[in-house]
Amino acid sequence: MFDKHTHILVVDDSLNIRRIIVDTLNRMGFTKIVTAEDAHEAMGVLTFHADSPTPIRLILSDLNMPGPSGLDFLKQVRGIEKFRDLPFILVTTESEKGAVIEAAMSGVSAYVVKPFNVETMTKRLQEAWRKHFPQR
Repeated sequence: MFDKHTHILVVDDSLNIRRIIVDTLNRMGFTKIVTAEDAHEAMGVLTFHADSPTPIRLILSDLNMPGPSGLDFLKQVRGIEKFRDLPFILVTTESEKGAVIEAAMSGVSAYVVKPFNVETMTKRLQEAWRKHFPQR
């Protein structure tokens, strides 16, 4: 499972949802969390931290955002060599099935369906961990 000091990027256009995700992660023991309200800001945050002592090691992004969507952001991240294997979890609603299939083909690590709780988030983080680090 991800270390509690994992640097996490949370991306969602809704301030309330960002707060809920951050609160959930905090209750799970994670403390190094940064947020962005859209894919453009998120890419800036990801790039800024890329060569820092504490790079982003996990992304949780909303699927449905204005401008570049979470799916667009996923594809952008997967298209950059240094971020290609970064665990990326999409936060979706039940109605976004078509995009979920496309995201699977684009390399998403796991999905969290809204509404979610600590137990659901824990399972999805474990799923993403196993996908990216099966030997650990």
